[in-house]
Parts: sequence; C-alpha cells; structure tokens
Amino acid sequence: MAWGEAVYENGSRQGISWNLNSDYQRVFPYVIADTATVSMRREYYLFRGGYAHQMNRLSIGAEMSYRSTIEYRDRDPRPKNTTLDVQLHFGGGYAVSARRVVGLYAGVGKYTQQSDVQFMNPQGNRVLYHLTGLGMQYFRFKGLQNGVKYEGGNYSAGLSTHTKDGLGLQASTDLEYENIQKRLSSERDIPICDVFQTKWRGELSWTGQWRQWDCKATFSAETTKREGQERYYDSGLTNYKEIASSRPFIYQHQGMQLSLSALYKFTPAIWLVMLPRLAYDVDNTQYLTPVRQLKTAFLVPSLKLDLSRMFSRSLLSVGFLSHVGRQVHHHFVFTEPQVFDKSVGMFRNNAFMQQASYWDAGLHIRYDFRLVRSLTSAFMQMQLGRRWYDNHQHGHNLEISMGVTL
Repeated sequence: MAWGEAVYENGSRQGISWNLNSDYQRVFPYVIADTATVSMRREYYLFRGGYAHQMNRLSIGAEMSYRSTIEYRDRDPRPKNTTLDVQLHFGGGYAVSARRVVGLYAGVGKYTQQSDVQFMNPQGNRVLYHLTGLGMQYFRFKGLQNGVKYEGGNYSAGLSTHTKDGLGLQASTDLEYENIQKRLSSERDIPICDVFQTKWRGELSWTGQWRQWDCKATFSAETTKREGQERYYDSGLTNYKEIASSRPFIYQHQGMQLSLSALYKFTPAIWLVMLPRLAYDVDNTQYLTPVRQLKTAFLVPSLKLDLSRMFSRSLLSVGFLSHVGRQVHHHFVFTEPQVFDKSVGMFRNNAFMQQASYWDAGLHIRYDFRLVRSLTSAFMQMQLGRRWYDNHQHGHNLEISMGVTL
C-alpha cells in the first residue's frame, strides 16, 4: 500500500511584532526582532508519501515528508526567510495474538532556516535585536547583524498497541529530542545560541459500541522541557573565541487531557459526532539572570459537534466548536526592566495576554463531492473562529480552502 500528499499555500502573516523569523515555535526564544509591526508574504510547500507492506503477522512501513516555507516583504525592514524541514519515519507492527498488534517506530529529521534582513531606506531603523527570552537580548550582537542561520536535527521513537478491529484497549507512548543551533551568517557562521528540547507523550484509550453509538474514551498526558544555551565570546575583532556558555532560559509544559468521542447514526446517510473534552495545562517560562518568570495553569473544557449528511455523490459536514480557558493559577516575576527597556512594553503585554482567561467559538462547513474517475473527490471548506479574553481583548480567524484527492 502506498500513499501521498501534496500541499501548496500562498498567503500572508499579519501584525507580526518583535519577530522577523519563520517557525517561531521551532526556534524560540532566539529570534531576530525589530520594533516595527510588520506583515509578511508567505509560500508554503509540503510533500509527503509512504509505503507499507504486510507479511503474515509482520507489517512494515516508511514515510518521508519534505516541508519548505518562504516568507518575505518588500518594505523596510525586509526579511527573507527560507526554511527546509525533512522528516523520515520507519515503523513496524507484529500481531502478538489473533486480535492484538504491537507496533514500534523510529524517526529522524533535519531542519534549516536561513534568514536575512535588509534595509533600503537610509533613514530607516537599522537596529536589530537578537532576543534570548522573556524580554532579554544578546547585547554583544545588537545592531547590524542581519543574517542568521538555524540548523538542527530531531530524533523520535514510539511504542504502541492496538486491536485489529479497533475495539477495546489501545495505548501508545513516544519520546522526541531536538537540538537547533543559531548562527550568525553575517559573522562567519559563529554559533551564538542553542536550543535543546525533550518531549514525551503517552495515551491510553478504549473504544466500544453500544446500539447506534460508537464511543471512544481517551486519557493523554505530555511533558516538554526546553532549554536555551547562550555562547559567550572574547572581544576579538577578527576572530571569535568562545570563552564560556550558560543555559539561562528554561521552558516547561505539562498537560493532561480526558476526552470522549461519540458517533451516533440517525440513518446510514446522516450521523452526528460529539467530542467533549477536559484539559489541564501548565506552562512555566524562566530566565535565571536577571530573575524573570511567567507561570500559568489553565483548566480548559470544550465541546465539538459535527453533523454530516451523505448524498449520492457528495458529503456535507457542518460543525461547531466551543471551549473555555479558565486560568486557575499564575505567577509573574519581572526584575531589572532597565536592562533592555525597549522590550518592556512588549513583554508585559505578552504576560498580560497569556494570563487572561478566554472563550473560543468556531464554525466550519465542508463539502466533498466526487469527480471523474481520474480524480476520486474534491472538497471546499470554510472555517470561522473568534476568541474573547476577559481583559476585553479579542481575536478572529477566517480560513477558506479547497483541494482534490487522487
């Protein structure tokens, strides 16, 4: 059996502040920043494919993905970011009994990002900041160091067990490690910062049937630890010699989630899916010197409803999602703001928003229809969402997409 997927997106990111890089969740906190609020054009490419083969009790498979993003703008500041992310996974499963299968997988990946920022207006702001987390910057390279490169790799492994018919007890666990290094390409590629992240996730679920209901109960937990290392150099003008390093930045996340999914068939052509969920998430971000900390804990109940209707050559789905993020704990420490006063407003505003309780509501509509024999089906989809914060802020999103299935 073989499968594949190709995706192309063309759009823009709006209202970006204090970050001129791409893939923030991958490289944070070590981004290039400018005081201006900007928008960037974005092109995204994804190619993914795999193959699996069954041999009596043993099944094996492999999957490879290639993801690339280009982001840029034609007004000062003018960042141009090019990213490349390649992932390769191998896996296998063995039927230990007539009903149960045990699976094992391993993965490896390579990530790079090249970022260059240009200023064409001689009267424009030419000061760039290399942020190091919680409102801090790398003072040594503040100014005109406008070219950076991120390089790194990740490794993962996982173990799972499930039944052949999909009913009964299922379980899985996986572990992932990633290291990304930031280099100054404008200064002979010297490394100035490193990110080390370890993530573990486990899941236990049970699936059953009762009359017209198909039900699944799931409990999952995850933990993430991310450390940031800064490298320090001597005062040499032509050559840089590393004299020390430290790990002042720490980010930790712990989360638990209990969910129940239920499918009810009114008729063979009409069905309803309900997904109530309760999550508890704790995020703790620290910088050691000067002492800074932002810790929050949220309880998040949610409900998703999806109603589908099958026609002779098409399928229509309408869904609604709502969840509430209720803050149950927060701790905020911010010492020595004068060390880097330009970022004080940004950092305090981020802390203000991350501590706020919120309510989300969303609506989505999707229509799938069959085409000629060479194309199995096509789809059109629209998603609309809005978020309200208890500090009187709000946000919204609208997404329209279409595609084909070969």
